Amino acid sequence: MQVSKEFKKTINRNPFNEKLIHRYYLESLYFFDNTIDKSSLIPKLENPRIKFNNLALVVPEDARKIGYRPDFTLYFKNYQKEVPVEVKWKSSEFNKKNQIDYIKNNNGFLVVFENDSEVGVPTVVINSKDFQEWMAKRIYTLTRDSLNSKNIGDTTGNKWLVALRGESPMINFKRMMNATNQNFWAFKNSKYVTNQIFNLQKNDKMIFLFFKSPNTGMGMTSGQQNKKIEILGWAEVNIIEPYYICLEGEQAEFFEKIRKQNNQIVSVADRKWVHFIDFKINEFQDNISIVRRRGQLDNYLVNSSNQGGALTSIPQNIYEDCISYIKTQ
Repeated sequence: MQVSKEFKKTINRNPFNEKLIHRYYLESLYFFDNTIDKSSLIPKLENPRIKFNNLALVVPEDARKIGYRPDFTLYFKNYQKEVPVEVKWKSSEFNKKNQIDYIKNNNGFLVVFENDSEVGVPTVVINSKDFQEWMAKRIYTLTRDSLNSKNIGDTTGNKWLVALRGESPMINFKRMMNATNQNFWAFKNSKYVTNQIFNLQKNDKMIFLFFKSPNTGMGMTSGQQNKKIEILGWAEVNIIEPYYICLEGEQAEFFEKIRKQNNQIVSVADRKWVHFIDFKINEFQDNISIVRRRGQLDNYLVNSSNQGGALTSIPQNIYEDCISYIKTQ
């Protein structure tokens, strides 16, 4: 008996596409300090400034590019040029001439699981065991991201606080509301922000809390639940787009000037407000004065405010108590 392949119906033994490796590499660059050797994620290149300790920003598939877009573009402190990165399962799959020429000509590198072919560019080999451990840790978030992208499953979402101190942030927020029909906000480029924003998901809820507290020019100290704050305004929003980077256009210039006096564009590595989210405003209140104790919000309020108004995950019961309180005053 001769068995013909055309009658065999096999199952797909690789349900993951290349985008999953992209996500792993991106998160590896930003997180897992205690479990991954970060220096191994970037090869030794000719310029000594191109090393992990100088990494300033990672941009996935830079939308500003015309034609071929590398999977990532890396920006380093004190280095004006961009470094392109291509990601493949195996180096033998890196075989398109336009990709090879671009990576070579721009001093980029390749990231793979298996270096099975000489391709003429510096190559990083991912540790497959690290990848498996990452999958085990992140599987809930990854599946929820996939389901949420199709509006399937639990739509209640996680809860977040953005605590913005002083009157200027509320002025900026109202300026944003009046300037566009798609509400957005940006967060400072910091390790704290990337640790938080990579866990933000579509349909999550967020409170923007605009407040004043004593010693406005100084950082706040946690563990002072009885200290009072004055709430000047607030907004409750639903997350529509949980993360993207914007480097050009009016939106990029909303929070900071990206051109110098000579009209030269500021280096991407020197940008501060690059991590964006989009959301729908459910309710907004300003011109109010609610004085209350920090209470259960204390640690979350301090963490967010001291990080320049960074998004901070908060428990659902504290979120609901806060919303209930400010809505009934």
